[in-house]
Amino acid sequence: MKFYIYALSLLFSLNTFAEFDKKCSILITKRLQTSEDAYKDAINKIDQCDKYDILSVTSFLEEPISKIYITDLIQTYCMFDHQIITLLDKNTSNLSCVHRGKSRIERQF
Repeated sequence: MKFYIYALSLLFSLNTFAEFDKKCSILITKRLQTSEDAYKDAINKIDQCDKYDILSVTSFLEEPISKIYITDLIQTYCMFDHQIITLLDKNTSNLSCVHRGKSRIERQF
């Protein structure tokens, strides 16, 4: 009987780990050759990610701008019932969280 309990526990835990195994990596960099908006480009790529992907965003923009962008991404795309990790510094900023599947709807005031 214990064997069946262990087997079922292992089966369910593997399923849980499998939900979060895909990484969706996004880079936000300055556009030197074009006038395209780097943040809009990142948003378009994030919209192609699937629910439960590990959203991994790296920004090479200045710290104050990265702070605004990463805060917006957390509020729009990250699941709050899972861990959210951010690292902001002067050269490179990083965000890692679980993708919620689709963006939250912006409220119009």
